[in-house]
Amino acid sequence: MRNIIEWNQREEVDWLQYTVQPPLGIMTGDYYIAAKEFGGTDQVSGHKGRLEVVCKDGKILFAEFNEIAMEAYYNQYFSNQDKRRSDYGIWQSSKPRQAKAGCVLADGMLHVEAQIMERQSLEGDFELLTGASGSMKNMLPMAWELAEAIKKPSEKKFYGIAEDFGYGITGWLHVILTEGRIVSCHYDEVFADHQKEIRFPELKRYYKQSKYNSPCYQDPFPRGWDRHAWNINFRTLMDLLEKRVVKTQCLLDLDGLPYTEGENQGPMWDADQPYDDPVTNSAAVRYPSYDNYLRLARKLLTVLPAGFAGKEGPKDYE
Repeated sequence: MRNIIEWNQREEVDWLQYTVQPPLGIMTGDYYIAAKEFGGTDQVSGHKGRLEVVCKDGKILFAEFNEIAMEAYYNQYFSNQDKRRSDYGIWQSSKPRQAKAGCVLADGMLHVEAQIMERQSLEGDFELLTGASGSMKNMLPMAWELAEAIKKPSEKKFYGIAEDFGYGITGWLHVILTEGRIVSCHYDEVFADHQKEIRFPELKRYYKQSKYNSPCYQDPFPRGWDRHAWNINFRTLMDLLEKRVVKTQCLLDLDGLPYTEGENQGPMWDADQPYDDPVTNSAAVRYPSYDNYLRLARKLLTVLPAGFAGKEGPKDYE
């Protein structure tokens, strides 16, 4: 049996193989999504499965399964939490059964996705990974459902970009348009699959997770500070950003959002920086993820239809 590491020690589990990284570069195409609930009872709702697919010119460019744990999940920490880019897979690895099988749910998802991409088809039977097949058996009907849907153009258009910032964090922005209007604008920052790739020491514990989906994520103190500079978490800030973009139909206008004002410390987590940097003279620090978001938003605007730039927000560090 593989070595079992206690989930909350935050040491890297060296036998975990799955990746949480999005495909790098710009991707555009027709967007399809299917959802399915399973595992519930007449008294409690079940797990929520999801399959997202992006196609262009008859080719499947992207296919990703995910699952949100049921609200009544026995481990309350994961109640209503994303199982793909939270620390769910790390927690699973602490179970003897999973360690013996050498895989977790995310491995099972990736195994089926690889077959979809290789076959360029959502139809037929798929080989399931032994030890990670339970949820996948419940989610496969979503693939068969979308197999018919992708034969026709979708009213939803996908515009996405992912970029490895080079210090163990990948920015991922995707925008969905319906009838020429933005209906979704989701930005996330995904940590590297291995701790050695994450330069900032306080962030290493979040390997194989994303800021948006990690239940335990909190930003470290900015340089020169001895306390939290931002009292609103990443997920809430990005939800507020999305609501703003959907309302204004402008990707670059961030005026009035929390923590857009203050000192710009640039790409904060790009080096092994100790906390004893010179104390800042500023009373506030701008939230660094806004700069990362704007960096990708400007690049995505080059492939989006005209008219979504809007008022220019704060300059990023380029």
